[in-house]
Amino acid sequence: MSTPMSLEKKPNKLESKKSFYKTIENYYTPIVNDKIPNGLLLNLYSYLAKSQHKIYKALRKKHPKSKARYSSFKTKDLHYPFTQYGITNFLKEKDAVNYTTYCKILFKMNDEELTKYLKEKHTYETK
Repeated sequence: MSTPMSLEKKPNKLESKKSFYKTIENYYTPIVNDKIPNGLLLNLYSYLAKSQHKIYKALRKKHPKSKARYSSFKTKDLHYPFTQYGITNFLKEKDAVNYTTYCKILFKMNDEELTKYLKEKHTYETK
């Protein structure tokens, strides 16, 4: 007798937003080390989990042969420029005074690297 389909684990099923959130939180917690206000971080994690989940869902539809790749969140996706631009915009909107400090922490950058990054971001957004 076979198991009903609803009880079987579907191969390459997209993880939940909650799972994305947990992966993002686990990734950033040791990096942040209490240097960014907790409330801001929780909102950032929610924003990232929601936006990345939406992107993964779209990529699964666009690239059906890559469902395995887009089934669970990969922290390397946090390093892509488009994702970092979203993080920067989010932080700037929430705390325009301290966002550059927070970006340096999250992106593990020094002042020169952040200046170069912000210049590249500006060039990308204004082309």
